[in-house]
Amino acid sequence: MVDIQIFEGVCSVAFSEKISDGISACEIFDRIGKGGIDIDMVSMEMTAGDMLNVGFTLKDDDLPKLLPLIKSDRITTPVINCGNVKLLIKSDEMVGCPGFAARIFTALQSKSCMPLIVTTGINEISLLVRDSEGAEAEKTLREMFS
Repeated sequence: MVDIQIFEGVCSVAFSEKISDGISACEIFDRIGKGGIDIDMVSMEMTAGDMLNVGFTLKDDDLPKLLPLIKSDRITTPVINCGNVKLLIKSDEMVGCPGFAARIFTALQSKSCMPLIVTTGINEISLLVRDSEGAEAEKTLREMFS
């Protein structure tokens, strides 16, 4: 069985920082938590060189509270994209099933739906898509797993 959940009004935030300057992302996440803001879809990756790319999502409504909390001289200007849709696909069928995620990406690509952010867990995949692609992405996934 595959469970698909939809969350509208999702904002993505991304920034980079020099690792040699210290990990200010940890300080920023601490401030966000103390500010009572729930973040989701956290991703961090080191690039070739001395940079760390950080991204996460939150509810659009929380953006005004977030902005003062992410100010830091040690990070690049955050890239903020609001008005998105998160699709959460959960299934124990994906455990030990190579190609499960690839089928999802192929199906979405065939409908010109391009995920902005992808995060995964042992039995779930979260996809952030533009609001304009949300309905088509949901329909595609529901048909795929019906």
